Amino acid sequence: MSLLRLELLNPALKGKSVPFKSGLTIGSGTESTVRAQHPDMRPIHARLVEEDGKPMIEIAGDDSHIKVNGRDVVRAELRHLDEVQVGPLRLRVVDTSRASQVTRLDALMADYESKQAEEIHDFAREDLFYLVTKDQALRQAVSFVIPSRDRFIEQAQVFVNRLAKGAGLDEDRLDAFMTCAKELILNAHRHGHKYDGDKKITVRWRDLGQQVKLIIQDEGPGFDHRAVIGGANEKNAADAARERYLAGGFGGLGFQLITKLADELKYNDPGNEVTITINKKAAPG
Repeated sequence: MSLLRLELLNPALKGKSVPFKSGLTIGSGTESTVRAQHPDMRPIHARLVEEDGKPMIEIAGDDSHIKVNGRDVVRAELRHLDEVQVGPLRLRVVDTSRASQVTRLDALMADYESKQAEEIHDFAREDLFYLVTKDQALRQAVSFVIPSRDRFIEQAQVFVNRLAKGAGLDEDRLDAFMTCAKELILNAHRHGHKYDGDKKITVRWRDLGQQVKLIIQDEGPGFDHRAVIGGANEKNAADAARERYLAGGFGGLGFQLITKLADELKYNDPGNEVTITINKKAAPG
């Protein structure tokens, strides 16, 4: 008997869930077990199947699209805390036998997503290296603030690297994550704060099971991230970066590298908070 449930994450449906059952279908038609209306939703859009004892989700037609942890798939095994998107429906896979082990992590993630208060550790005053060995939950979700100074930035980078290594990333994905993390933390110091050591950088680490996420926020006014990232993707990124550097703004070469390495890169509207997401395992093929 499967212990998996699929929890609906859409605000209007939050709190509802369906048990995993081979043959269950998702779509817009009356013949589907789970129904939702959407222009891109097919009458039978996706189905759940069991193969060799493994719970799977697959598209139900050539023109159907589904995502697992943000990646388009035709067929994929479902694992604890995977996030699945079928048309307008967002679902989280929960292994009920393991749910009690992640109660605190789920609560922390819900707090962050709803912008509620969360505990933010003072990196300069607390030994976070020790705390994460004492409290296992902090290896999955921890937030801390550092002074915008070289010494603390270097220590924070070492700390984040230790968290990432413990999260089980493939070697190439670990390199990609740390390259992005170092570049973006330094950007907060150099560009967001203009090297002002009295300002603070807030760093939030999240281990999401199949992915890791880092959120970096500075106290600067922000910047036009859409123009910079767009320029970084152009063929003349080097020239654009040089022009911005001479004008005292962001360079584009670092962003060109980050956009290639990160599986997801998002900024808030002002541009003083950035979120990077990296898959732990390289994409097949």
